[in-house]
Amino acid sequence: MNTPLPTANTGLGTTFAVPTVVSMVMFPSFSMMSLASATEPLRAANLLSGTTLYSWPVVSLDSRDLISSSGFRLAADHHDLALPPSDLTLVIASLDFDRLLQPQLLERLSRLAQSSRAIGGVSHGSIVLAHAGLLDGYRCTSHWDRLRELQECRPQVQTTREVYCIDRDRWTSSGGTAAMDMMLALIRAQHGQALALSVANNFIHSRTRLSGETQPMEVRWRYGVRDRRLIKAIGYMEQSVESPLALAKVAALAGLSTRQLQRLFLSEMTRTPEQFYIDMRLRVANDLLSQTDDAIGDIALQCGFANPSHFARSFRATFGHSPSDVRRTPSTGPDNIG
Repeated sequence: MNTPLPTANTGLGTTFAVPTVVSMVMFPSFSMMSLASATEPLRAANLLSGTTLYSWPVVSLDSRDLISSSGFRLAADHHDLALPPSDLTLVIASLDFDRLLQPQLLERLSRLAQSSRAIGGVSHGSIVLAHAGLLDGYRCTSHWDRLRELQECRPQVQTTREVYCIDRDRWTSSGGTAAMDMMLALIRAQHGQALALSVANNFIHSRTRLSGETQPMEVRWRYGVRDRRLIKAIGYMEQSVESPLALAKVAALAGLSTRQLQRLFLSEMTRTPEQFYIDMRLRVANDLLSQTDDAIGDIALQCGFANPSHFARSFRATFGHSPSDVRRTPSTGPDNIG
C-alpha cells in the first residue's frame, strides 16, 4: 500500500510503504530516553490509528544484545549492523561513543546510507554520522554540549542549534525529548496533523516543538561568551523576564558595578545591557505569540511590559511588524519539514 506524502522535503520520497520501517542502530550504553523518545510516538501512532503504520527494528553494532546506560537489557532484532531494508535509519549513540569510532565501524556505518532511504542521528548519533562522512554538505544538529566540537572538527557540516533538523534525507535531533518532536514531525508529514496531535496528547506533550526552534543551551554556548560575570548577568536576566531586574541589581548579582556591566556588554555583545535585556524579553514574547493563544496583553505582562503600547512599539521596532501580525501569519506548518 502506498500513500501520498505531503510535499515536505523529508528524504522519504513522495510515497511510502506501510509500515514505514524506522531502524534503530544502537551503541552500547545507549540512552533509554533517546530510544523511548524515538520509538514511543511510533508505537502510539499504531495504537491510535488502529493500523501498523510503523515498525522499529533494533540493530546492534556487534553480536551482543544491548545494555542501556541505566542498566536495562534489550534484545536486538538484528546483530552486527545487519540492517533490514529501511525507510529511515537512526543512530543512537552513547555518551562514551568516541572509543568505538574505529575506521572499520565508520566504513560500515557509511554503507548504511545505501540501504536506507534516509538516515539520521539522535543526540551524539549525529556526531557519529559526521565522523562517517554522512553529514557533509548537510545541515544538522546535535546536543549542545558537543555542538561546537562538531563545528570545529567537521567544517564540511553545517551545524545548527535547532532542537531537530531535517535536511533532505538526513534527520538529526539534539537528544532527550527532541527525538519525540522529530518523530511527531514524521507522523504529521505522513499521516496528518490530527494523528500527530493525538500522539502528542497521549504523552501529555502539550507543545510540540517545530523544526527551527533552538535548544535551551547554556548561556556561554548560546551567546558565545566566556566571562563568568557576564554569563551570570545574562542568566539572571533570563530568570526574571516577567519582572525585569534593575540594571544595578543585575550588576550586583554578577559581582560587577553598573559601569563594569555596561563595558562588558558593549565589548562582548556589542550592545548595551538595556538593549540586550529588552531584546531578550521581546524574543520570548515572539515565541509566546507564535506558540500559544494567550491574549497579547497577557503576553506583554509575562514579558515584563506593563504598558501594552510600549510593548507594541518595541516589538515593531525589533521585528518590523506588530504583535497582532504574528497572530495573523500562519506559523511553519506541519508539512514544512526540513
